[in-house]
Amino acid sequence: MDNGILREMSQGMLTGSSKTTLYFFFLLYRKCAKTRRATPRKLPSGPVCQLCLQEPGDPEKLGEFLQKDDLSMHYFCLILSSKLPQRGQSSRGLHGFLPEDIRKELARASRKICFVCKQKGAAINCQKDHCVKNFHLPCGQETGCLSQFFGEYKSFCEKHRPTQDIQQGNVGEESCLLCCEELSQATVENIQSPCCSQTTYHRKCMQKYAHTSAKHFFKCPQCNNREEFPQEMLRMGIHIPDRDAAWELEPGAFSELYQRYQHCDAPTCLHEQGRDSFDDEGKWSLIRCATCGSRGTHRDCSFLRSSSKKWECEECAPSAEAADYAPENSGGIP
Repeated sequence: MDNGILREMSQGMLTGSSKTTLYFFFLLYRKCAKTRRATPRKLPSGPVCQLCLQEPGDPEKLGEFLQKDDLSMHYFCLILSSKLPQRGQSSRGLHGFLPEDIRKELARASRKICFVCKQKGAAINCQKDHCVKNFHLPCGQETGCLSQFFGEYKSFCEKHRPTQDIQQGNVGEESCLLCCEELSQATVENIQSPCCSQTTYHRKCMQKYAHTSAKHFFKCPQCNNREEFPQEMLRMGIHIPDRDAAWELEPGAFSELYQRYQHCDAPTCLHEQGRDSFDDEGKWSLIRCATCGSRGTHRDCSFLRSSSKKWECEECAPSAEAADYAPENSGGIP
């Protein structure tokens, strides 16, 4: 390129303003080329995925980072690899993908070039007939490719991916219901609900919502639709984990629900050591409300017999007036 420009300039084929313009772009090109050569590629600081050559990264985008023996890869890169069969039980290999099959897939991918970064190791190919594009998962995500996490786990390039009819006019007027910020002008970064007047969300917000709520709690944020909504989100590449919701998995998240009430609420507590002291048996044992369980009394403080096993607090016990009241002309209506 640069030799051709210099040759034309030396032969006098370019003159005037066109000569000056081309010479300017020639200098700019040379400067950019030197910059590219001078910028070293950043070396990874830790283990990388052997299928995409990237570090662990965000599990919402790439899945769990798996390591076993000499193998290391993202879970999503593993299940989306186009020619990798799952022939084992979930406890074998990496989630049922056997080491020998993974090595064969690595060898196959080493001959495939990513159409985005032009590097080898692209294990994912577009599933559209006659499309020859291959890509790494992170590269595809940056350029609008889409992968589906159900059925055959198909992936598509940015040209052949499933689409939605998102009206461009509404995008500029509406905001994402999940984060309350303006929607992106790029339609591939938004996703539309099949219900609720086709409400539109940010794709990244919907993926975060799906990752948190998981399969058993994932539903339309507006109308609680559990059928059409999850199916459309799966079609449009949202990964819905098959596990409990994130808040169910937090250690001790509901520990307070397992604590029994331990306080005497009688109008006058007779225990010498106070309302928070009680015995396991006898007159100072604590009896809890049989209805709500959130109130208690020492047996002696409410004058309960030793044989009494049931007690109700003032809020739960029916009043005498309510028990004696019967509406007039009730007739034989039960």
